[in-house]
Amino acid sequence: MRTARMILLLDRAESAPIRPAAAVIGLCAAVSLLLGPAAQDAKACTLWGEAGTNATGTIISKNRDWEPNQTQILKMHRTSTGYAYFGLYAEGGEKPGLKQGVNEMGLTVVTAAASSLPKELRDAETDRHGVLGLLLSGYATCDEVLAKKETIFPKCRAGFIMISDREKILVVETGLHGRYAVRTVENGPATHTNHYLEKSLDDFNIKIGSSSATRLARVTDLLRASPAPCDTATFAAISRDQHDGPNNSLWRTGKGIRTMSSWIVETPAEGAPKLRVVLANPGEAEMTNTFVLDKKFWKEGPASQRD
Repeated sequence: MRTARMILLLDRAESAPIRPAAAVIGLCAAVSLLLGPAAQDAKACTLWGEAGTNATGTIISKNRDWEPNQTQILKMHRTSTGYAYFGLYAEGGEKPGLKQGVNEMGLTVVTAAASSLPKELRDAETDRHGVLGLLLSGYATCDEVLAKKETIFPKCRAGFIMISDREKILVVETGLHGRYAVRTVENGPATHTNHYLEKSLDDFNIKIGSSSATRLARVTDLLRASPAPCDTATFAAISRDQHDGPNNSLWRTGKGIRTMSSWIVETPAEGAPKLRVVLANPGEAEMTNTFVLDKKFWKEGPASQRD
């Protein structure tokens, strides 16, 4: 069976590209109201997790949805400063780069686009940037992130971030003009798709797409119905759910946007975290790899166990 492509990177930093600002921000908001749900839901993702599992550990997951014009690979990133991290990267197409990752301290970070806020408005803030690499290389725990939240999130590009360690999950929503909200989950589920859930940021929901609303309701229902505590097998089953058809399910198979990968990290209170990754690259056989993120993994690099 084929193995996922894995590359060891040394002394190199990745960052998401920043697009030019829109010419007229107000006009963009007005035009977005005329767009259908499909336009708002493009490049969508589903995030979910649960804290208080496996003797007070956590589990976190992301289904990445995108146009089938990218290839995804797994890379180990090391620099002379900061923590090493292992991530999923997209190559080719629009906005290549790091999409999710876990670092050697057990901090996992996954993200989703704020599709309820038009892309033109998000791109207009050219002084904002992504924080995936910053979080993974610079922070060991959720508490460390919370201590620096006023430094990190006001500078962050509009979007959604879910962060986990051994004890808790942070659900972060960032909007325009440096506005943000953080919710801490220490016991129970956490879910997010592509629209704002915090009331303080509700004005950024210019248009909530039908797929985002449907996927949020479905993943929330599936988590509620799952026997506690959830584990990787439970989350893997949830990730393949196709209850709501090709365009609105958790595992999407539509012709335009479809699910390209599944990423699940189960982190116990003690012991090594476990990572399960499904790569569904266009034109390639689907690959499932599991990794035990122990000291040997971080010292020698990944050696996967394929399903």
